Amino acid sequence: MSRLRRPGGLSIPAPVLWLLASDLVLSMGVCAMFPFLPLYVRQRGGGSVAIAFFVAGPLLANTLVQLPAGRVVDRVGRRPVLLGALAGYSLLAALLAVDRGPLWLLGAIRAGQGVFSGAYGPAMRSAIADLSPPEKRAERFGMAQSAFMVGLLVGPAVGGALAAVAQSLVFVCSSAAAAGAGLLVLLRVPETRHLAVEGETRRAAAQPAVWWRRRGVLVPLVGLGAMGIVMSMYDVVWPLYLTSRGQGTVVIGFSVTLYAVPLLLLSRRGGRLADRGNRRVLLAANFAVASLTVLSYPFLHSLTPILLIGLVEAVSWVATEPILYAVITDSTPGSVRGRAMAAGGMAEFAGSAVGALALGASWGLGEGIPFWSSSGVLVVAGTLCVLMVPARRTAAERIAAGERDAQAEAAEPVGAGAAGS
Repeated sequence: MSRLRRPGGLSIPAPVLWLLASDLVLSMGVCAMFPFLPLYVRQRGGGSVAIAFFVAGPLLANTLVQLPAGRVVDRVGRRPVLLGALAGYSLLAALLAVDRGPLWLLGAIRAGQGVFSGAYGPAMRSAIADLSPPEKRAERFGMAQSAFMVGLLVGPAVGGALAAVAQSLVFVCSSAAAAGAGLLVLLRVPETRHLAVEGETRRAAAQPAVWWRRRGVLVPLVGLGAMGIVMSMYDVVWPLYLTSRGQGTVVIGFSVTLYAVPLLLLSRRGGRLADRGNRRVLLAANFAVASLTVLSYPFLHSLTPILLIGLVEAVSWVATEPILYAVITDSTPGSVRGRAMAAGGMAEFAGSAVGALALGASWGLGEGIPFWSSSGVLVVAGTLCVLMVPARRTAAERIAAGERDAQAEAAEPVGAGAAGS
């Protein structure tokens, strides 16, 4: 099967652009529900436990479904999983818009949305990796990060406006967004699974059983988990922190929006820098700066320096996630790409879950403890990345490695490959 062609004059394949557009539309629909969910649950008689379930249930489901979904992505393909996940999410959002049934049933439907969004993630990242040459993967993952940030910035504003009219409209919007994203995939994004293994030698393809034990996978997973822990702090601890500094909800919301701006504007440039530069050096700088900024928050009391330090921290994260996903992609055979991308997503979501519980609980012990412990986690993760992340191979080195594998296969006795499989 031939490779997908780039349209004339475009530096990015059209399917990548449509896939990113689909991700942007979906993220807007997902994030539209964030501002009003606690109020939605409380108006239906739910207390703090029910609110926690509505918020944490989809995150937990998302985490648990990642690896099984990644296996399906590898076996069935990217496009069927993308379409199935988007259709399922849209249907469940439509059921929530009907707003019928007890609160526990509505909560179960919300958790079901987490299942479908968890299946979508590895399929989307796998398709982006399939469509991107090794020298552009971090840039493309950076573009995906920017697409999500657009949804994070626009979605809550749309959701808040719709909820002021009728809460069911937010779920209608979410359902329509998922359906629209699915339509974009259906019409514009072809199956890319064959691109993952095209040109891959038999020796490389025969290694899926040990892919997860490579340092090019394990170390980025630690880095993504550390990122998840720290990012969860802004869901749980950050509002309490700014409240303790005399700030209200308007400032809290503005600070989160301001934090997202560098990730929106600079993610592609950061990924491009990662594709051209030394990944170890970049990761060292990113984790070091993030650690120092997180460490400093308890010592800050005025709003202006807090916001400025937050901007510095946001810039330090611009290239981190794209680099880590690019390293995982480069370190695994194409035949297990879905599982590899799922492992990254699972590490990030698991870190968020652990961080939400541990950091939220530690705030009661002292306001500095969540920040200082997060800083320590970043130091450990950054040190591991500096020491153990594989260096980025040049194009010539990749070609030479492929030729060595081909020569080794040619030298194998006839039937050895079949016996080993």
